[in-house]
Amino acid sequence: KVFGERRKKFEPINVKFKNNNLDLNVSIVKFSKSDINKKIKLPKKVTVNLAEEIGMQFGDGFLSSKRSDYRLKGNPKNEKDYYASYVKPLYNKLFNVNLDLKESYKSYGFELRSKAIWEFKTNVLGIKPGKKYKIDFPEKLKVNDVKILAGFIRGLFDTDGFLYFSKSGGKIGYPRIELKTSSPRLRKQLMEILEQKNFKPHTRSTQIGRTFEIYLSGPKVLEKWCVEIRFGNLKHMTKYL
Repeated sequence: KVFGERRKKFEPINVKFKNNNLDLNVSIVKFSKSDINKKIKLPKKVTVNLAEEIGMQFGDGFLSSKRSDYRLKGNPKNEKDYYASYVKPLYNKLFNVNLDLKESYKSYGFELRSKAIWEFKTNVLGIKPGKKYKIDFPEKLKVNDVKILAGFIRGLFDTDGFLYFSKSGGKIGYPRIELKTSSPRLRKQLMEILEQKNFKPHTRSTQIGRTFEIYLSGPKVLEKWCVEIRFGNLKHMTKYL
């Protein structure tokens, strides 16, 4: 509530994407017998929930290039609640799937085999399967809608982002929000989107150029993030609080 009341202090958002068409052509998708039996459904429009799910995929997800497989897995130490209370209901709402969440010694999440969902992601949304160093920000999400853009960034950050407070900030610490990607094209596109939302991001390459880091710093930036992007993952919100 407090953040909402202070929204007027932030600079205006200037989204440069002109497209307002949110319709998706799902008629080109083929359903397997298993999809039909499970009553899989597909979104017919770009929504905030769908944008957030795509962000999750770009973070901790993997879309196979050989089979109709998709998986999303996080850290079993601090993300069980996020997957159980946030991710699972989201996938049920989007695709009518009841995820079977499982834990291994180093991950927690799900593996899903669905011809319809795989074709929806690749043929309708235009997401490239396989290694993520070649992924692009989907054309279908380049719309003049600040909530949809925020949804994608939230999903990406919640699964593969960091919030921490450096010692240089005194007793509380100086806040820093960080995103990483192995795709140079996605790095450039994320920078553009964050700049459109007046976040003034910075970037650098790490691990001899294999990973690209995007970071935002400062108390005002964190306040702006909490209002315009928000946290879906409890581990980030807990750290913030």
